[in-house]
Amino acid sequence: MRRRILLADDHPMFRQGLKALLEQEGFEIVAEAADGHQAVTQARQLEPDIAVLDIGMPLLNGIDAARQINKQAANTQVILLTMYEEEAYVLEALRAGVRGYVLKAQAAADLVSAIREVLRNAVYLSPGISKAVVDA
Repeated sequence: MRRRILLADDHPMFRQGLKALLEQEGFEIVAEAADGHQAVTQARQLEPDIAVLDIGMPLLNGIDAARQINKQAANTQVILLTMYEEEAYVLEALRAGVRGYVLKAQAAADLVSAIREVLRNAVYLSPGISKAVVDA
């Protein structure tokens, strides 16, 4: 069974690259969103296995979208894909119920690993992020 994924990022070219990468790995992209509100609506309607969200989206940021997805589409696990390494973002994301935190600088390699780990009910943090969480 192919795992169903929602991609949400406000940069269409970046989404297209992610879509190509994930489809090549055998995942099915069921929807794409350009802002947090679209992501929440699509997650609620389609109930994908995973929602991959950027933090810095218009209308509703990725962390707030994750909170809403966790309430409205409880079977959808959220992974944040971001350039923000700061401890405050990581901790807020984890408090919001995010199951994966992947840095865009390492996206190609880490995102597939993160999806697989989260599908196994694990939490995935990009290398380098783990130290910030432990220190906190």
